[in-house]
Amino acid sequence: MAYPLRVFKILCVEDAPDIRLTIESTLSAYQVVFASTLKEATQLLSKESFPLILLDIGLPDGSGLELMTLAREKVDNASVIFLTGQRDLATKLAAFSLGADDFILKPFDPLELKIRVDAKIKKIMRTVDRSDIIRIGSLICNLQEQRLYMNEGGMPLELTSLEFKIFHLLARTPNKIFTRAEILERAWGSAIAVSDRVVDVHVSNLRRKLSKTDVTIETMIGSGYKVTVLKTSSPEVI
Repeated sequence: MAYPLRVFKILCVEDAPDIRLTIESTLSAYQVVFASTLKEATQLLSKESFPLILLDIGLPDGSGLELMTLAREKVDNASVIFLTGQRDLATKLAAFSLGADDFILKPFDPLELKIRVDAKIKKIMRTVDRSDIIRIGSLICNLQEQRLYMNEGGMPLELTSLEFKIFHLLARTPNKIFTRAEILERAWGSAIAVSDRVVDVHVSNLRRKLSKTDVTIETMIGSGYKVTVLKTSSPEVI
């Protein structure tokens, strides 16, 4: 299965409005999140992971080179492509010595940017741990990102951490019935003392959020819960 491009998130750290517009239109097939300062980018990286980062060097509050270490700490295999007007050899050497994957000089040809980004993303996707991604019905469950996406458009469903854990547990083995005790053990852990009723509440909330998809969670009276695909046959681990 092809991983939807809109699901693939790219962080672009760039402060020039005209270049941001060019990047946005050129990479419209992807979900590009923009930051214009190191501070903004750092805040974004503290909240989520980006497998690919487009990074300007000259930023209002410092050098993009400073962000490299944080990016590597946040995502082990984060790929970084520098977009910069700095043409001196020392800057280029510094970028590559820190682990940059590519170095594109401004002004750049939009087509060249697209070709390089497409190539990098294909390489990244070949190295993704396939067991981290499950397709079930029209949904894509990404364990690494801890997100559940709707296939059409790649839009994420807003799940809590516990809701995601429950869904991921059930989705890995659809149609298998999981008892409340099993769900408590896997989602909460044995060290946490909560009642079966807590599972019911979270499953109810999760079922409501899935109501507009072709996937549902069935209650098996006296047994537990299972995930069922309403329109498609079986999930695919990619």
